[in-house]
Amino acid sequence: MRHAESQANLDGMWNGRTDGPLSEAGESSLEALGRRLSSWKFDAVISSPLSRARKTAEAFTREVQIEEDFTEVDLGVWEGMLYTEVQEKHGDQLQAAIETRTLRMGGTGESLNEVGERALNAVDRLFARMGDSERVAVVTHGGFLQAVLHRHLAGDDRRVHAFTANTGIIRLVHQFGRIRLASFNDTGHLGPRSPVVDAHMAAGDKVITLIRHGQTKANLERRWQGRGDWDLDETGRRQAAALGHWYGRHPTVYTSPLKRAASTAQHVALNGVVAVEDFMEIHMGEWEGMTTEEIAKKWAADMEKIYRDGMDLPRGTTGETWAQLTQRFAAAITALEHGDSGPTVAVAHGGAIRSYISSLTKTNDTHSESLFTPANTSLTHVAITEQGPEILDYSVSTHLEALQ
Repeated sequence: MRHAESQANLDGMWNGRTDGPLSEAGESSLEALGRRLSSWKFDAVISSPLSRARKTAEAFTREVQIEEDFTEVDLGVWEGMLYTEVQEKHGDQLQAAIETRTLRMGGTGESLNEVGERALNAVDRLFARMGDSERVAVVTHGGFLQAVLHRHLAGDDRRVHAFTANTGIIRLVHQFGRIRLASFNDTGHLGPRSPVVDAHMAAGDKVITLIRHGQTKANLERRWQGRGDWDLDETGRRQAAALGHWYGRHPTVYTSPLKRAASTAQHVALNGVVAVEDFMEIHMGEWEGMTTEEIAKKWAADMEKIYRDGMDLPRGTTGETWAQLTQRFAAAITALEHGDSGPTVAVAHGGAIRSYISSLTKTNDTHSESLFTPANTSLTHVAITEQGPEILDYSVSTHLEALQ
């Protein structure tokens, strides 16, 4: 997670390796963060050596391990300068450092490639020394997290995701031999809509809220639902009710016509819902309703071609490819009509949402495996800006913590 707001953040100052105090708002935010994380069980808590990170970590634990590798970017001679001043006096040099990723920040600092190598090596080494089922919290910095996110949400000629908010939580999960992004910019302890969402809406940008449906019996049994029309189970109904209570009701709500999505949508809709056929989950063909074990036993060769060799074959012989899902769902999102107030809410499915978010990046990952499937009833916000869609957060499900 990123540290709480510092005075330098508030003043618009670049404070890479320079130490300094939290702002008054940063100090106040620690209570909400500490209250939320007090129920989370961590096997270790690690902090950057800088006091703004260490003090944030101390809001939810008494045992903090300091590790230098998680410190902020070295900004060279730009340390302590206002961002506007850097833009005015060194704008060309800054742009070159960003575009090439090889020029040092501030002439004598780190290059973005060097930051990326340091950050990813630190994360990879941490996972390598963790035992199975262990959970570790790391309190670090925005520039460091930007480097980590570049592995999962890389843009082509621009940054396609919002900068991580102060106290924003990012979750990484090691699964199937790789590190996957499970959530991004989770500031649920500050309220159901993050400051970055409110900022985009205040600027006049349209914002889309993508919600995955609540839990079904098939989810619990680890069955591949696809177009199977399962409704919510008892836990799913409680999740959807908690979502509605936390996120409120909205005037513009679209939904997949499948029961599990439509039932979830009713909890966030103010004026009813509009069913969109292309919001349905990927068609799994003959795999519909089967467990992974059952599929692997009967279609072992197809499973290896798809998930080991990266071939994007139709699922279950007669279903869709991942590329077909991505194209269909992205086109449906683009065609939405937005209301005049509040975000436009779309309730859909885990694979569909994951495919769309991945499509906004420059990843060449055939099945969007760099992303973990969003949690049931989780929220993902995307702003429609003049430069293109911007991912504001991913798979935020703070409302479910009270149910656990």
